[in-house]
Amino acid sequence: MLRIKDTIAGEPIYFYYVESATDLTEVWEFIESHSALGIDTESTGINCYQRGWQLRTVQIADAYDSYVIPARYKKFIAGIMSLDINWIGHNGPHDIRCIDTFLGYKTGVVCAGETYLPAHHYDSRNQKEGGVGHGLKEQATKYVGFDAGKWEVALKAAFKEITLPIPGEVYKSGARKGLPKVRKAKLSEGWGLIDPEHPAYVAYAAADPLLTYRLWKHYQPVVREQYKLYQFDKAVQQAADTLQRRAIRLDVNYTRRLSAAYQSKADVFTKKANQYGCFNTNSGQQIAETIQRLGETLTAHTPTGQLKTDDGVLRDLASKTPIMAVQDFIHCVLGSKQLLKRRENYTEAMLREMDSEGRVHPSINTMGARTTRMSVSNPPLQQLPTKDREEDAA
Repeated sequence: MLRIKDTIAGEPIYFYYVESATDLTEVWEFIESHSALGIDTESTGINCYQRGWQLRTVQIADAYDSYVIPARYKKFIAGIMSLDINWIGHNGPHDIRCIDTFLGYKTGVVCAGETYLPAHHYDSRNQKEGGVGHGLKEQATKYVGFDAGKWEVALKAAFKEITLPIPGEVYKSGARKGLPKVRKAKLSEGWGLIDPEHPAYVAYAAADPLLTYRLWKHYQPVVREQYKLYQFDKAVQQAADTLQRRAIRLDVNYTRRLSAAYQSKADVFTKKANQYGCFNTNSGQQIAETIQRLGETLTAHTPTGQLKTDDGVLRDLASKTPIMAVQDFIHCVLGSKQLLKRRENYTEAMLREMDSEGRVHPSINTMGARTTRMSVSNPPLQQLPTKDREEDAA
């Protein structure tokens, strides 16, 4: 058993990583000695239905001790899911979906405690609105310990040390001449690339259920005071979980054709914009220079002093300018951007996120706004366009 001693808010805590089957006895005894425990998972990606997704670990904890169980102990994980434990999660349905997908069957487990809900009940504002925010690290840093985010910082630093070869490219000079060129891994790639036994990864994984357990204790007065609301929102959360599991079937062939059509039509707009001398329709500087060269004036500036060329500015200018070339150029820029955005956010996202059976499982956040309006992401199906803003754009 790998053992790591750490602290939270000045108190000693302990993280344990199971290294062999003999370590599981200690974990089982720990679980059986509790009626309630925090639970969390780590995996290669947020969408457990995406092809290639893998569960890496399951973590369970109380306020002082946290155990990290590697996915290779599948039978053990199945065993603890059958125990009569009051599991506590932060967005618990997500972690249970991950475990169920990994095991290949629905365990029927529902987290008895859910910290995400009272976090909203206590303060519905996100950070941009002046609130604490509702993520586990944001909440824990405020209500559990000021140093609750240190494990995430350490893990992201470890991600930056991961390198990947660049296909087909080699160093042409220097000490590494002839060797494959490498690049730093993106943050989104780090989750699936880092060694699951890396101390930073173990500590990060172990910390989450421990922080969740402590956060649940903190929110007990809020849960008791608004118990009916908590129960109602928990039921809504479970209903959304059912919908997410069920998913929607994707017409794969149609989606691929539509994605190709978006690209083809965007290429037409892009080529025409190139003829006006703008070779990157995502470059505000090139767009501004082209408009000025065609005889129009831009006056609004960004906080950094660059000329504004956002969609609102361009549409307003297109509606007022008497210069036909400027109108046509702006039409090309907006048309290209709209089509490529639709391709990336909708058709390609659906193809990328679908499971092996061609079904899409969008994430449903039952408290996506202060008004408790739901939001959908991965892909954002509630934002599917119903009409084109640029004529002939789709």
